[in-house]
Amino acid sequence: MRVAVITFFQSQTNYGQLLQAYALQQVLMQLGHYPYIIRYGFHEYLQPVHGEMREIPSSVPLPPRTLRERLKKILKERFGRPETTFPVVAGNKENRRFDDFRSMHIHLSQYVYNCLEDLQRYPPLADCYLTGSDQVWAQLLSSPNNKTFFLDFGFPETRRIAYAPSFAVEQYPEELNDELARQLKRFDAISVREQTGVDICRRVGCHAQLVLDPTLLLTGWHYKWLSRESKAELPKRFMLVYHVNVTEASVLHWPKFQAYNKQRGLLPIAVHANGENEKNIEFLEDAEYLYPNIQDWIRLIAKSRYVLTSSFHGMIFSILLHRPFFVCLRPESQFAGNSRILTLLSQLGLEDRVVTAETDVKQLLQRRINWWAVDRKLHALRKDSVRFLSNNLSSFQ
Repeated sequence: MRVAVITFFQSQTNYGQLLQAYALQQVLMQLGHYPYIIRYGFHEYLQPVHGEMREIPSSVPLPPRTLRERLKKILKERFGRPETTFPVVAGNKENRRFDDFRSMHIHLSQYVYNCLEDLQRYPPLADCYLTGSDQVWAQLLSSPNNKTFFLDFGFPETRRIAYAPSFAVEQYPEELNDELARQLKRFDAISVREQTGVDICRRVGCHAQLVLDPTLLLTGWHYKWLSRESKAELPKRFMLVYHVNVTEASVLHWPKFQAYNKQRGLLPIAVHANGENEKNIEFLEDAEYLYPNIQDWIRLIAKSRYVLTSSFHGMIFSILLHRPFFVCLRPESQFAGNSRILTLLSQLGLEDRVVTAETDVKQLLQRRINWWAVDRKLHALRKDSVRFLSNNLSSFQ
């Protein structure tokens, strides 16, 4: 079956966004289908040229010697001796080479659709349309173009499925509930990735199943296999910080971890997925910021002593790769980005990995995570989520 997927995949900095699109395609192919992502939205690198992706020149990477010298100086000042290897990754501040990953691993539609009207006039050819995952339903229906993510295009008989989209709010705006109900009734099957999403759907009279984010439908071994393409040189002892939409060290409780790192002789390496237009991106004192490609980012997590993150997908990949981790919840009021984090931690029995002002970092790191128990729970959840896709696609064939 041809499955046309609409999701977010265009980011040049957000590792989770691109990997969720990759993972969903991989699972759909494993189930025997032919998926592709609809290129929706106006972006320079998405412009079609004779039906092919335009090749955008890559920025020249920072010379490895430059990175080595910078890190050698930091390590010598901090620990009195240099490490024998240094983190040299494929990518830099201007270009993390996400386009390379897209061209190698993601199937895309031939044409770019810039608005809902384009999709309604010339709908993509497919037996099934699928929306999700990511926060595609955070695009409020007060804007007509956002009906795109509710599959308001194509023939009525085309099957429509939602897989793990997120509303990213605790409650949908009341004045939009009637419109939301109309949009959801178009679907043949609905699933979401957090409990708040299940509740929102129920309030407007629609059933939704709770499923895993697509990245969790693949095992850690799959991502280790993917990261075999990494050629990064990494230090022997380091911890990793991956922060998204955070601009203050206090949100990450950084002083706690600074003290622990200095005591244990760990080099702090930081990666962020903040927007390039945001100020104060590199705000962690003592941390060395790197800008890896997808494969190097996975390997950084896999080889770290522990991970500190404010990111849902930073947490997910720590779990998949069996790395000790800490999650810092972002201080939010209207938007419920924390809900998906808390939902997954509760499902896996890992609620104690959330950092608070009272958390004893040293004590928590000494407490081993029972990865066998975590994997067993994850395996059961994965089976249910894959069954949702399999049943709702195979029943149509």
